[in-house]
Formats: sequence, structure tokens, C-alpha cells
Amino acid sequence: MVEFIGLGLLLLIPVIYLVVTVARVQAGSFAVVAAAEQAGQAISVLEAKDLDRTGIHDVAAVAAQDHGFAPQDLMVTVDCSDGACASPGAVARVHASIRVDLPGMPGFATATVANLSADVSVIAGRYS
Repeated sequence: MVEFIGLGLLLLIPVIYLVVTVARVQAGSFAVVAAAEQAGQAISVLEAKDLDRTGIHDVAAVAAQDHGFAPQDLMVTVDCSDGACASPGAVARVHASIRVDLPGMPGFATATVANLSADVSVIAGRYS
């Protein structure tokens, strides 16, 4: 009886940890797609004079935080066809990437499970 309980716990704990890790990676994929989409939507509705890279990162960070990720885990880059997204109709490409660490690890011992990324292309400043 004791062996059965011990063996059950020995096998159950790694399986539960694996499920939690896979769920965290899935949350990361949702977070990076949502962050890229929100940043793209912000670029498409903002006028060229109001476009700020820090503000775009903040918009994407809110979407990542909704899925349980810290803003420092998210990286957002914006490339525009005209260089600065200043002309109406310029195509902006948003690239978002997020780092997913092992769940339950202390701060000094981080181990990255996955680096996830998403790309979105939008027409910037359509009505500028």
C-alpha cells in the first residue's frame, strides 16, 4: 500500500508539472498574438503625429499582462514602409515576441521554455 502511494506521487508530480508548463506555453502564445494585434490596432487608429514607440509597447504590454506575463518579457518592434509611419497608407509591420520561463522557478534561476513570436501588418494612419 505504501509503495503504491509513493509510486503514484512519484509519477503524478512530474505529470502535473508538465501540464502546468504546457498551459503556460499556451498562455504565452495567446499573449503574444494579442499583444501584436493590439499594437497593430493602435498604430492603425493613431495619427502619425501621435505615434510613439513607447506607447505602442505599453498597449502591447497590457495585452500580455492580461495573460499573466510581465511587460519586461515582451519585446515589440515596429517597421514602417515609409520609415516613420508618417504618411497615410504606410504599411506598418509589428513584430512581438515573448519569453516563457519554467513555472515555479525562483527569480535567480530562470530557464526559458519557449520564445514565441507573432507578426501583424496594418495600414498605419489611414485617416491622418
